[in-house]
Amino acid sequence: MLVEAAIAFPLLLLVALGLVQFALYQHAQNVVQAAAEDGARVAAAQGASAADGRQRAQGLLDAGLGKAAESPSVEVQFQPSQADPQRVTATVKARLRLILPIPLTDPYVQLQATAQMSKERFRAPL
Repeated sequence: MLVEAAIAFPLLLLVALGLVQFALYQHAQNVVQAAAEDGARVAAAQGASAADGRQRAQGLLDAGLGKAAESPSVEVQFQPSQADPQRVTATVKARLRLILPIPLTDPYVQLQATAQMSKERFRAPL
C-alpha cells in the first residue's frame, strides 16, 4: 500500500500541476486576445488614434495578467489595403512563465494575438 502511494502521489501531483498550468495559459491567452481586440476597437473609433488603442490594450494587459506576464508589448498601427484604406491592426505579445519549467528549454510560453478593424468614418448621405 505504501509503495503504490509513493508511486501514485508524484504522478497525481504532476497531473494536477499540468492542469493548473493549462488553465493559466488559457486565461493568459484570452486576456491577450481581448487586449488586442479592444485595442483595435478603440483605435478604430472615429477621432481616436493608434496611441489611444495602445493605451487601452496595455491597460487590459496590466489588469488581466499583472506580473504574471513578462515583457508585454502592444503595437497598434494603421495598415491600409486595397479593400480597406483605413484598416487598424493591433498586435499584443507577452511571455508567461511556466510553473514547472522543462529542463534545457525556455521557461516561458509565448502569447500573441492580432486583431484588425476598419476605421470608423462618417459618410455623408447621398
